[in-house]
Amino acid sequence: MPLKSPFFKLLILTLFLFPGRVYAGIPYQLVYLKNYSAPDGLPSSRVNYLMQDSRGFIWLATDKGVSRFDGQHFKNFTSADGLENNECFRIAEDNYHRIFFYCNNYRVCYYENGLIHKLNSSQKVIVSPFANFFFNRYNELCVNYRLSTKVYHFEELKSERHAIRYLNGYIYGSDGEEITLSENDLDILEEELKAGQLSFQTANTNIKPYRLALQQNYLLLITKDWVHVYRYQKTGIIPLSKIFFTGNVTSVYLTGKNTFAVTTVKQGTYIINYLTGERKNYLNNNITTATVIDRENNLWFGSYDKGFFLCTNPEIKIINKESGLANEDVLKLAIAGGYLFTGHVLSTLSYMKLGANQTPPIGTITINQDRSDFNRITNLLTIPGNRLMIGTDNGIFRLDISNKNPLSWHSVKIFYGPIKGIASRPDTVYFLAQNAVGVLTDEFKHQKGYNFKPIRMTSLTWYKDKLLIGSLYGLYQLMPTTNDITYVRILANKGINVVKSLASNNEVCAIGTEAQGVFLLAGEKIVQFRSPAIFSGDIRKLVWTDDNTLWVCTANGVSIISFYNHYQNYRISLLNTSNGLPSDNVADVVQNGHDYYIATDQGIAVTQNLGNTALPKPVLINDGISGTQNSFTYGRPVVFNCVALSYKSMGKIQYRFRLKGVDKNWSVAPSGEKRFDLLPPGNYELEALAADRFNQLSQPLVFKFDVMPLWYQQLWLQVVAVLSAIIIAFLLVRKYYQSIIGLQKKDYENALALQRERQRISSEVHDDLGASISGIKLRTELLSRKTADQPAFKEIDAIHEAITDISTQVRLIIWSLDAENDEVSNLAGFIHKQAIKIFEYSNIDLHVNASVSETPVTISGEKRRQVYLLVKEVLNNIVKHSEAQNAFLEINLYKNRLQISIRDDGRGFDPDVRKHETMGIRNIHTRAKRLNAELKIDTAHGKGTSIGLKLNL
Repeated sequence: MPLKSPFFKLLILTLFLFPGRVYAGIPYQLVYLKNYSAPDGLPSSRVNYLMQDSRGFIWLATDKGVSRFDGQHFKNFTSADGLENNECFRIAEDNYHRIFFYCNNYRVCYYENGLIHKLNSSQKVIVSPFANFFFNRYNELCVNYRLSTKVYHFEELKSERHAIRYLNGYIYGSDGEEITLSENDLDILEEELKAGQLSFQTANTNIKPYRLALQQNYLLLITKDWVHVYRYQKTGIIPLSKIFFTGNVTSVYLTGKNTFAVTTVKQGTYIINYLTGERKNYLNNNITTATVIDRENNLWFGSYDKGFFLCTNPEIKIINKESGLANEDVLKLAIAGGYLFTGHVLSTLSYMKLGANQTPPIGTITINQDRSDFNRITNLLTIPGNRLMIGTDNGIFRLDISNKNPLSWHSVKIFYGPIKGIASRPDTVYFLAQNAVGVLTDEFKHQKGYNFKPIRMTSLTWYKDKLLIGSLYGLYQLMPTTNDITYVRILANKGINVVKSLASNNEVCAIGTEAQGVFLLAGEKIVQFRSPAIFSGDIRKLVWTDDNTLWVCTANGVSIISFYNHYQNYRISLLNTSNGLPSDNVADVVQNGHDYYIATDQGIAVTQNLGNTALPKPVLINDGISGTQNSFTYGRPVVFNCVALSYKSMGKIQYRFRLKGVDKNWSVAPSGEKRFDLLPPGNYELEALAADRFNQLSQPLVFKFDVMPLWYQQLWLQVVAVLSAIIIAFLLVRKYYQSIIGLQKKDYENALALQRERQRISSEVHDDLGASISGIKLRTELLSRKTADQPAFKEIDAIHEAITDISTQVRLIIWSLDAENDEVSNLAGFIHKQAIKIFEYSNIDLHVNASVSETPVTISGEKRRQVYLLVKEVLNNIVKHSEAQNAFLEINLYKNRLQISIRDDGRGFDPDVRKHETMGIRNIHTRAKRLNAELKIDTAHGKGTSIGLKLNL
C-alpha cells in the first residue's frame, strides 16, 4: 500500500476525531505571512515537506513534484525530469550537498548539478509518516523511528566506512551526532512509552507513533501528545522536562536550536522551546504540514491546501479583520484614555483597550457625517481631559472618553466642512478648513475663522510660537491678529514647494514634501533626507514619537530617523513587508509605552523594535553546474547564472554585472543570467553583485573564464600566417625589383648601345661628311677669290653661304648626337658661344648670365637640340626685328628645373598677331610643346620683349 493512503487517511481521521482542540494558554501569534501557492509557480498547493539546504535554497515536496525556491523563482522537477514519483514526502541533503527525495513508491532519487538522478539499487526505503529522514556523519541514509535508527546503504551515497552497528538503541542525529543508549536507558524510555500506552505495535500501525531525535547532547522522545526531553550522558540519560500538547497533530520536527515545531489539523503550527517551555502559535485554522526556521530567522510554514507561508519577522504582531478590526485600511491613529483609536473610510472609528495581556476585543464607533461619499477620517488628535478631536471630510467632531464605558461615548459635531489638519495649544485648537484657518477656544464655546487664499492647504503645526501651514504651493508662516491674519511664504529659496505633512517637537520642525523627501528645520540649518536613504521622496505623514525619533510614513514603508548629539548625527532604519509589516503603504504611527502601532492599508502592525539596522545581506550564489569548464569557444554564447538569496526582500532583487578591465559602469538586470554573444578571444573576469530592496549589496561573485579563438584565430597560426605573408611579400617585392632591375639593366644597355651608336654616327659624320663639306667650302672660298671681279662671283658666294649653313647644321647634329654633351652645363656653354656668334655683327649689346650647378645634371640629346633651336630662334628674331640696344640671356638650373630667360629693350610686338603670322613664333611654341615646357611671352609695342622657358629635367 503506498504511503499516500495511510498518511492522508490518518490526517482526515484526526480532523473528525478531535475537532477544535487547542492548546490552552498559548497565545495566537497573528503576524504578516506572505503566501505562495500553485498560481505563483509552485507545482501544487499541497506541501508535504520543506527544508533549507546548505546553500540557502528552500526545497518543497508536493504531491505533483518538488520545487526549489530562491525567493523569486520556482524551479520545479517532476517524474518527467527523473523524479521517481511526482508525490514526494521527504527531502534531505547529504554530506556532498546532493538533495535526496523520498517519493510515494518507496524509492529515493537525488538532485545534483541541475539534474535528477536515480539510484541503481531497487531496494525500497520505508519512511513512516511520523519518522525522520536524514543523513548521518558517515553519509548514510537514516530513518529515525521508534527507539532506533534504520540505516540504508547505496553505492551512490559514497558513505564513509566505519564500524557498522545495528544494535537497538544506536541513534544518529542529522548534525553529526551519534550515541548509544544503554539497556537501562532503553528501559527508562520504554517505561515512559508504556505509561502513555505506546508500544512497538502502536508505532507500526501509526496509531500512536513515536521516535527519537538527537540534537547536540539532548535526546527527545517525540510522540503526538508530548515530547520528553533528556540530557544525554554516557552514564545515562537524565530527564529534563516533559512538554504536553493536545490537538490533531500531524508531525513534530526539530526546527532550530532548542526548538521544535508541532504541525496540526486546523490549529496551525506551534513552535516550542523545549528548554524554556515558551510556545507560540501561528496559522490558526489551517492544516499545516511542515515548518522551517531559515538562516535569516524567517519562518516557513507548509500547508495541506494553501501552499506555504513566509513570515519575515515574527516579532511584529498584526491587528486586522481576523482580530476584529472593522476595516483593515487604517488612515489615522491616536491614543486617548488608555485606548487605541483607528480612523477608516466610511466614517468608521475603531477602538481597543491597551495593556491587556491577550488581544482585547475591538469596538466600533460610526461618526454621523450625513453623507455617503467623502467620509474619511482625516485627523485624530488627543487633547487634555481624555478627549479626542476627530477631523473628517465633512467636519470636526469631539469625542469625550473620560467615561470608561465605550457604550456611553458619543461624538459631537463642532464645525461643518472638510478638515485638512488639526493642531493644539493649551486651551486652543487650530484646524484647517477648505480655505480658512479655524480657532476653537474656551472649551470649544468660541469659534473664530481667518480667510486664507486658495492654496490647497494640507497640514499645520506650531514651531517656536509660529504657526506653520503646509500647502501644495509651498510652506507658509501665519501670524494671527485681532481681526485678520498675516501670512508669508517661507523657505521657497530652499526648494520647498509641495508640502504634504508637518511635524515639530519644539526644537526642530520636519517638513514632508511630495517628491523631495523630508526637510529638517533646526534654527537656520536645514537638512534634507531623500531616497534611497529613506524609502520614498513622497511623504504621507511625519510623526515624532519622542524628541529624537522621527517616523517618515510613505507608500513604500516607514523610515525611522533616530537623532543624537543635538540633531547633528542620526541613523536610519527601515520597516516594510520585508521585516514584518502587513503592507508597505504606511499612513500613521503612534507610541504607547514600548509599543509602536503602525497603520497600513492591510491592518495595524505592533512592534517594540525601531526597525532593523542589521538586516542580513543578500547571498549571491553561482547557480551554474559545478565542475564545468570555464573556457568557451569564440562565436558561441557565454552564459553565466547566479542567484541572490534574500527572502526578506520578497523577490525584489537587482543584479549588477561588469567585466573587470572592460566595463567602466555596472549593467543592471532583473535576473541573475548574464549572456555574451560575441566576446573577443581573451581572459576575462565577470564580477556580479546583488542588491536587496534595502539597497544592501552582497559580496561580489567573480567568474573567471577564457574565450578561446577558433582554429584560424590561434596565435601560433596567426604568427605563421604573418611570417608567411611577410615571406611571400618579400619574394614578390624581390621578384618585382628584380624585374625592374632587369628592365633598367636592359634600358641601360639599350641606352649604352644608343650612346655608342650616337657616338659612332657623330664620329662618322664628323670624319666623313664634315670633312667633305669642309673641303667643298674651302674650294668654293678659293674659287670665289679667283673670280672676285667676274660675274659668276655672286653665284659662287651664294654657294659658299649655303655650304656654310649646311656645315653649321651638321655641327649641330654632331653636337646633339655626342653623348659627352648630355649635361646642362655643356648646353649652357654651347648656347653662350652660339649667342655670341649671332650677335657678333649686330649693333645690340648681349648680356649673358649662366648659373648652373657644378653637380652634373643630364639632359637628352633631343632635348638639348630643341632647347638650343628655340633659343637660337629667339636670338635671331631679336637681331632681325627688335631694333633693341640690349639683349639679356639668363640660364639657371634649380632642383632639376632649367629656366631660360631672354629679353630685350626693343620695339616689341603683338604676340597674338605674330603668333599666327610669323613662322618664328609658331616654331617657338611648337618646340616648347615638344619639350613639354612652360613658355611665357611678355611683350607689347614699345615695351620690348621677354620670353621665359621652364623645363623639368
